[in-house]
Amino acid sequence: MAIIFPVVVVLILTLLQGIMWAYARNVAYSSARAGVSAGRMYGATPDDGAAKARRVLEDMGSNMLSQRTVSTDGSTAQRVQIRVEGQALSMIPGLSGIHVKATVSGPIERWTTPGGR
Repeated sequence: MAIIFPVVVVLILTLLQGIMWAYARNVAYSSARAGVSAGRMYGATPDDGAAKARRVLEDMGSNMLSQRTVSTDGSTAQRVQIRVEGQALSMIPGLSGIHVKATVSGPIERWTTPGGR
């Protein structure tokens, strides 16, 4: 029992760490997708998308992701790109957390005339 119990505890902590990483990654992607949806609307700016991504991060994962950042680097006049980064919480002693990064982009909506001009 003294030999098996520490191995079982390590396996359980590793499993929990994997689940926490997956959830933190889901939070990052969900907030980036919401930011792109807001930033690509007609008349919106990439900064509007970044603000929406920050609000979604606060609502969904304020405790799950630490040291989080939201940026619009890579956005152009035709595309908006939102990048969300942070550290997933750690269940394993001595591990500072796993880096999570999500980048989502999409075309900016615009009015066109018949013929595509």
